[in-house]
Amino acid sequence: MADQNIPPDLAEVLNQDSGIFDVFGMSVDSAEDGVCRLRCVVPDTLVNAGGFAHGSIAFSLMDTAAAYAIRSLGTRGVTSNANVTYVRGGQGGSKMHARVEVISRTRRVASLRGEVYVEEDGEDFLAAHGSFVFQLRAD
Repeated sequence: MADQNIPPDLAEVLNQDSGIFDVFGMSVDSAEDGVCRLRCVVPDTLVNAGGFAHGSIAFSLMDTAAAYAIRSLGTRGVTSNANVTYVRGGQGGSKMHARVEVISRTRRVASLRGEVYVEEDGEDFLAAHGSFVFQLRAD
């Protein structure tokens, strides 16, 4: 996990989520002002029978980034709805990165949108995009 552009109160949450980061090989690039950027290298253990990165990687990148984007605004939340569209697969060893932003927030609910890109031959290609609704919790 990276520690650049991470609010101090989020660092504690990241430590609690270390198991998730280990499974998916994730790291945080930044989480501030309602926007989070995560990345990973697709572990060979998460490549499906078709030879592509399992969809859970793109979903987990966006879902986790959504939680940290909300946390960067000083609150916590849990996923209550998610809709992900997959458009391109990565392979074992592929580099993937996600960007998720809060697009609307009330006292109880936040809506977010995100994208995941896969790097191929030095270029980024859209791998998945999604929308998330988070139920906000009091700290």
